[in-house]
Amino acid sequence: MTRSRKIFAWTGAILLLVLAVLVIVIATFDWNRIKPTLNEKVSEALHRPFAINGNLAVQWQREPEEGGWRAWVPWPRFVAEDLSLGNPEWSKTPQMVTLKRVEFRLSPLPLIVQRVVIPRIDLTGPDAKIERLADGRANWTFDLPTLARSNSTKAWSASMTRP
Repeated sequence: MTRSRKIFAWTGAILLLVLAVLVIVIATFDWNRIKPTLNEKVSEALHRPFAINGNLAVQWQREPEEGGWRAWVPWPRFVAEDLSLGNPEWSKTPQMVTLKRVEFRLSPLPLIVQRVVIPRIDLTGPDAKIERLADGRANWTFDLPTLARSNSTKAWSASMTRP
């Protein structure tokens, strides 16, 4: 075996090993470990208290509705239990929304071209308390900052497809 073939074989073996380790880490990762960071980031972005109080999990499954070679690509299915979103300070009640369970699938292939596609979201046990004051303030409106995008970076887009 020539020197260049040995280098090629070792490089391929190392890449396969790294890929296998990555798949094992992702498949066995305890997603509950990122709940505090996720709760903090969402609360900061929405300017309201947000919490995932129950289990947070990601399950990898093949999508039965996909055809051809795409049917072999596993999709992440996110499941979060016991969620709550707080109201603004002026509201009479502390919680705006509570959910027993949220489950959604994320299509992985559009991520390559910076598109987020969520074909379905399932909500279990939603409870929303909607309020509007006489001055027009409503608890369902959020003061989200606009993101300044430079011309050099491509913007991500998001969409929901119908099943």
